[in-house]
Amino acid sequence: MHLIGIDIGGTKVSICLGDVHGNIISHQHIKTLHLGGPKEGIKRLLKQIDLLLDAHNMHINQIDGIGLALPGPLSIKDGILIAPPNLPGWINVPIVHHFQKHLDRPIFMNNDANAGALAEWMFGSAKNVEHLIYLTMSTGIGGGIVLRGELLMGRSDSAGEVGHFVLDPQGPQCPCGQKGCFEVFCGGGNIAKMLQIKIRQGKKTKILDEAGRVENVDMKSLISAMQKQDPFAMEVWEIYIEKLAQGIGILLMVLNPDAIILGTIAMYTPQELMMTPLLAALPRFTWSIPLKQCRIEASKLGKKIGDLGALSLAINGLKTL
Repeated sequence: MHLIGIDIGGTKVSICLGDVHGNIISHQHIKTLHLGGPKEGIKRLLKQIDLLLDAHNMHINQIDGIGLALPGPLSIKDGILIAPPNLPGWINVPIVHHFQKHLDRPIFMNNDANAGALAEWMFGSAKNVEHLIYLTMSTGIGGGIVLRGELLMGRSDSAGEVGHFVLDPQGPQCPCGQKGCFEVFCGGGNIAKMLQIKIRQGKKTKILDEAGRVENVDMKSLISAMQKQDPFAMEVWEIYIEKLAQGIGILLMVLNPDAIILGTIAMYTPQELMMTPLLAALPRFTWSIPLKQCRIEASKLGKKIGDLGALSLAINGLKTL
């Protein structure tokens, strides 16, 4: 049984060919900004699918299902992209309709965090646990919740939008319209913007040395500068870990999961810088029993998480047909 997975992230789009066992046969990457508007973007995605199938001498009729892992906000029930911040102009786009019209295959859509949660539950280190939370930790912060093998969606498909619960109502403005969201403090994109502003205002820090240019300042240059004992980088990182612990502490207290799996930033940051201080900070934000009973670790799926997430949506959706 062959599947196609499409994962649209903040910086890149991955289109993969895989199967129900999580084997990724082949994939292609394009930059998200190259998609353009919805009309040309959907044409580009369809073309990439054709190229992928042609490379393996396959026809679309040999594909059993297609999973779309997309940025929110979106309406899963209606198959509509509402207004994703990383896709300017993609307003109320009926993307599932367009794909079904051109491909005539079962299409299963969800946000990237829910897709990642399914991938972790199906193929990750916390495979088949009863209650799993996956946190995307990249440009933004998102969450996916799997309970007894089913995604928790909520009345309006917004369950798991943990990046936008408020940690500090007096905190910085979030692009979502609120102030002090979890994502403002812990989303890689927001941290990069904050650092760039500080440096342009004259802040002296090795973060700029690591990045080379102000425009290149990001989480990687922050972590590199912190490893070199840069005082400002260490101060920023301490606040980051504190807010990350606060957000995860809320999840532990409200949902009491078996496992919380952390995404990209946690995957590529040395454990002594990320997991060790995070686990040390968590007792200040949660009771000991839910903390002790929860496995909290970085994802072990690595760069495959996006592709596996999209394939997992197709696998999960085909079960309902």
